[in-house]
Amino acid sequence: MKPVLGRIRFFGWTACLSGILAFSVSSPAQQVSDSCVESMEDDFAEDTILLCSSPLPPVKTIHIEGSRGDGKKAGEPDCDTFRPDVATIRRYFSKARFINEQDWIHKLTWISCRVYGSMILEDGRKAYWGISASRSASVVIEGQPEQDFYLYCPEADCDFLPFW
Repeated sequence: MKPVLGRIRFFGWTACLSGILAFSVSSPAQQVSDSCVESMEDDFAEDTILLCSSPLPPVKTIHIEGSRGDGKKAGEPDCDTFRPDVATIRRYFSKARFINEQDWIHKLTWISCRVYGSMILEDGRKAYWGISASRSASVVIEGQPEQDFYLYCPEADCDFLPFW
């Protein structure tokens, strides 16, 4: 088992990638396969990203353990406005789609406001998660081997508060 503090540091690292928050409008997505679509939102400039059905196993319980971010970077709203509750986190995970790590790191808009926590999966495994106000998330499921998932929820699917 890895300590939660290690996860907090990981999610803190993502804040170093913070960019300027750009409010976006969804563009139509192009179907690539039964479970994947190419998506282009204003946030990605001229790039598209491939979003696929989420491979996350069913979640039993979700715990919110904290939040980070100061919201004082140019163009970012106050981070105090990003305080999702457990029901909102569960809704996010039900709508978010899988994105590959390369696109997650290099094509998404990074902002400093995020929440993090843990969850217990239906099969009893523990996972750690972090979600950004810009609708990106990562999940690490304990076990051998450890599983890392990167998620994004397009504005068309996650245009609900408190996401920006």
